[in-house]
Amino acid sequence: MARPLARPPARPQARPLITLLATLLAAAAYGFSLGASHDLLGASRNLVKFPLLIGATAAIAAVAFWVAALALGADLSFGAVQRTTFLLFHDVAILLASLAPAVLFVGLVLRATDDGWLGEYDFFFAANVGLVAAAGGLALVRRAQALLLASGLFLRRALLVVLAWLALSLFVGGQVAFLIRPLIGVPATRGATPPWFLGSEPDARGATSFYGAVFQAITRRELATVPSWARRAEGRRGR
Repeated sequence: MARPLARPPARPQARPLITLLATLLAAAAYGFSLGASHDLLGASRNLVKFPLLIGATAAIAAVAFWVAALALGADLSFGAVQRTTFLLFHDVAILLASLAPAVLFVGLVLRATDDGWLGEYDFFFAANVGLVAAAGGLALVRRAQALLLASGLFLRRALLVVLAWLALSLFVGGQVAFLIRPLIGVPATRGATPPWFLGSEPDARGATSFYGAVFQAITRRELATVPSWARRAEGRRGR
């Protein structure tokens, strides 16, 4: 027989501005470690771009979470879902920042040993996608549990809401990351100056979405072509 979840004890909350600052700094630290696998330019740009990724994903997900909860019959207030989403992405940023030193070390090792064309880009890309997904899943379960328990939802409905939120966060976060790339960059483009955001432009393998890029990384497809902005840089160096 279905039963409502027990209400958890109240937890003290940190000040919003301090939490926001910690989120941005943590996201910047992880972003720097990602970009350092390619070059210093990418690392420095990621100080802005990865916090932007976290912020944009949180803003979209906050509304999507509330709509999904209503569609699944969970009577959650808009404000409560917004606060939960904010804290969720704070947790994600903190978890990723704790991994930043290891990611930076691996990225610098790969940068020093790759073949100058594709190297271990697929390994580094897939590993970090896995880290972000794991951090997001852990943070989502923690924060959603607190909200859904307090709302008195039945267990089955609560699980449906959590699964819907997990799917939405992965979908939104992955596609936002694709639009604001490069966040890592393939070795073949090292030394060139890419645009800040490549948007929906196909990547070096021809993928036009985050999910296509993940599939091609798993199957280790060869590069379709070096991007036009990288070829122009090679031409200038040859003069």
